[in-house]
Amino acid sequence: MKYLDRPEDFYGDDKMADILTDLYLMEAAMTTDRGMFTDLKVLPNEYIYKKYDTDSLTFKENLFYYSDNVEDYQVLMEKVKEKMNVIKDSITVREQRDLKKKEEMYRSESEPLRDPDDLPEN
Repeated sequence: MKYLDRPEDFYGDDKMADILTDLYLMEAAMTTDRGMFTDLKVLPNEYIYKKYDTDSLTFKENLFYYSDNVEDYQVLMEKVKEKMNVIKDSITVREQRDLKKKEEMYRSESEPLRDPDDLPEN
């Protein structure tokens, strides 16, 4: 079985993982709110090509190369998974911090004011 040769402008695992991570995030965002992308006139592929200083042909050559080399593709997908987990963990931490702030605000608003004379003396 003949595998595809590495593209002349080969990205490497790290760059390709970054590109795919961004693409997957953009696809998920578009699924959630396609109108936002339309309103802002954001074209996901064009955004990716500009951000990573590449073009559609070079991207496809790299994608086909990885798709044709299963072992390399598995390593690549593992890197993408790790990147997604880091993002997920970051979001979870941020959500927990925001929830804690809201709980503290709610608690401070719902606690009755105490008369300073009623406080225990040290």
